[in-house]
Amino acid sequence: MKITYTWTQSQFIRLALYDYELGPQRLRSKLTMALVIVTLAALLLNNLYHRNFEFSIWDLVLVAVGLCWYALRGSIMVRMFTRSFKRSGMEGLELNFDVKEEGINIQVTDRPQQQLEWGQIKRVIRTRDGFLVYPGPMWFPAAKLEDGATTEELAALLQRKVEDYQDQRQHQLKLKDD
Repeated sequence: MKITYTWTQSQFIRLALYDYELGPQRLRSKLTMALVIVTLAALLLNNLYHRNFEFSIWDLVLVAVGLCWYALRGSIMVRMFTRSFKRSGMEGLELNFDVKEEGINIQVTDRPQQQLEWGQIKRVIRTRDGFLVYPGPMWFPAAKLEDGATTEELAALLQRKVEDYQDQRQHQLKLKDD
């Protein structure tokens, strides 16, 4: 099964967000959010305790900062990923993946072809839009399958060949283009 597409900012952001939300580092992001919330709550309670539980304007500022951070963290991530992509110089690369029973052949524009055997693939996460393949992650967008191949055929092959296969199609990215 062949998958061919041009590496664009949209593809990169989709891959980066799926990797951030579903990939191996997802626990770290949740711990970071919990740490920020606990820290802000502790600061608020400490301030209230030292003032005999009377509110001041600074308590409201602290709550507002916490709410702003929580509301804006998604757009901050998208901005960071956009900036990272623009600095990478990878825009417009042609990515070709040939997924076979023997492994995955990878061709990126004018670079030498690479071969990954199935033993090297550690994890696959199926999403609504495609597949994250690790190590990498590599992105196989479902809409870019060629030669009449279906997403279900690719999913069956990946599930058969990779031990850690996760179906996360219920996960929804919060992107403006969705």
